[in-house]
Amino acid sequence: IKVHISAMVRRSSRNIKTSNEDPGEERVLPEDVRRRNRAVAEREASRLARPERRKIGGLEHASKQKSAVLSTPFGYHSTIHKSKEVDENEEWCGPFSVARQMIAKREEARREREEKEEENKESHPLDDIMKEVDNEHKRKAHPSLLWKGKISAEQSEGNIYSKRQKRVQAQKSNMGRISTLFGLCVDFVVTNFEHVEALGNVDSSIRRTVCNELVAINKLDGAAFDVLTEAGMESLEIIDCAEVTQEQLTKSLDLLLPAGLRYLLLHHSGRCFGSNVVNTICKMSSKSKVFAISIAGAYLLQDIDAALMLDSLAKNLSSIEFKACPNLGPSFCKGLSNNYSSCGSGHLLELSLEDLQLSKENLLSLAETDAMRNLKSLALRNIEKADDEIVTKLLEGNESLESIDLSNCFQITDDSLSAIRLANKNGALRSLQLSGLKNLTEVGLETFFTPAIQGLPSPPMLRKIDLSSCDHKIVTDNLLDLVCKASSMKRDQCGEISQQLSTIGGLVNVKIDGSSCSDTTMECLVSTSTSSLKELSISFAPNITDKGLGYLVSNVGSQLRKIHIWGCAQIGEEFLDGHERIADPDLQIIGAWIKKGNAVSLK
Repeated sequence: IKVHISAMVRRSSRNIKTSNEDPGEERVLPEDVRRRNRAVAEREASRLARPERRKIGGLEHASKQKSAVLSTPFGYHSTIHKSKEVDENEEWCGPFSVARQMIAKREEARREREEKEEENKESHPLDDIMKEVDNEHKRKAHPSLLWKGKISAEQSEGNIYSKRQKRVQAQKSNMGRISTLFGLCVDFVVTNFEHVEALGNVDSSIRRTVCNELVAINKLDGAAFDVLTEAGMESLEIIDCAEVTQEQLTKSLDLLLPAGLRYLLLHHSGRCFGSNVVNTICKMSSKSKVFAISIAGAYLLQDIDAALMLDSLAKNLSSIEFKACPNLGPSFCKGLSNNYSSCGSGHLLELSLEDLQLSKENLLSLAETDAMRNLKSLALRNIEKADDEIVTKLLEGNESLESIDLSNCFQITDDSLSAIRLANKNGALRSLQLSGLKNLTEVGLETFFTPAIQGLPSPPMLRKIDLSSCDHKIVTDNLLDLVCKASSMKRDQCGEISQQLSTIGGLVNVKIDGSSCSDTTMECLVSTSTSSLKELSISFAPNITDKGLGYLVSNVGSQLRKIHIWGCAQIGEEFLDGHERIADPDLQIIGAWIKKGNAVSLK
């Protein structure tokens, strides 16, 4: 009993002592707890910073064997050393603060190292002269270094956001110029389209413009479609058929096909293009003069129906495009191969297949005959099974291709480049689009554009090149130098390249998004494409600076209309407010910045 009472007294005295403590007094943690908290902070800081590795010892931990995780970003146990810069009584301050301290120490150590190297460096009386000579050589080799932006006093005022707002307002004022009579008429017709009974005998370009404006304001419904389709029109081009029914399209084709319809282009045609429409087209085949057909998003179109449509239209149909039609397969490919072979009745000039679920066997069946012998334009975009073997077989026997598009066919490698160059014996190729082909190599592309290779025709004299979204390491200044020279070199009667530049050649459309190209590429474009370049896309190309882009704009002709600079954070005020065509509304510098409300605005 006495022992039990004494234990109760001791517990009571401890509770009284605790309650008498000052509540404002800071609690002092034991040393070992503080060290463990510090170790946890360093471990969590690895998500926020990547400091350089340090030569450190082991962690003073209660039990290293029982520790579940390592204590530092690089997996080393650390010993907490006392430093005159760190107070021993400093409390744990969180992972972000620890990361900031680590970064600060790393930067400080680097500065000290550079200062010591500068102090130990031996100087020479001629060092300044040699440095100036080197700079002079660089300026001669790279004239873009001499370019300087001309920023007015008004443009230089304000912070970065106010300057961007001024650019937006200036662009809006340029876009808000006096409307043309054609624009005013189109706006009036579109605004009052519910009162329009017919457009009459107008050109197809005017009808297409009215249709596009109706789609933009969501007024292209069934009634508007009936007004747009009139007997005698040569082109039916609807960019959004979402509100058009299959019955309406069938009725329209009954009227248009016998009256001379030549171009049928329907996008987002999921609801309206099915078996009933195909039956109407086949029924009118004897009266049909359709030359080009483009169907996108027709999920009702069956494989056998597509083959029947080709059979009925092959006599006049020379341009074929199908996008995102999931049911196309072997019958469709067999129909193409048979109807456009030398034994068939068709003459195929353009073929574009995009986002179709075709097997390799289906694609190989296209090359079973000589159906591709007269092809001028071939596009296989986002076809999963397309590979080097298919490209090689499709190009065999064709020497007149002017355009090739293999974008996002991820199995394509350098072997296809060899097949393309071998097929370009007549030098007719003018457009090459290889966007998103990650398996191409730098060596393969440079070989493709290198002249005077024994056994190969001369490299193509391109007007359009698209190397966007390829591996950034393969699209370099050296490669673009070869592309530019190949596009602008003079050629003799045999098609062989000379060493002289042509004044009428050069690239017209260049896309090198996500590349490692620098200002050197801008200088190459100036030297070879001054009078031809119309559109340039350098989005997400971090090595191109204000000077290179400003030099390009200053020296390329007024035909240059668009420059895309999305994701180029290094392009700043010197170019955006200081290039020579800052007041020219015909030049669009297209990029983006985020303003209030997460809305996107042009720079």
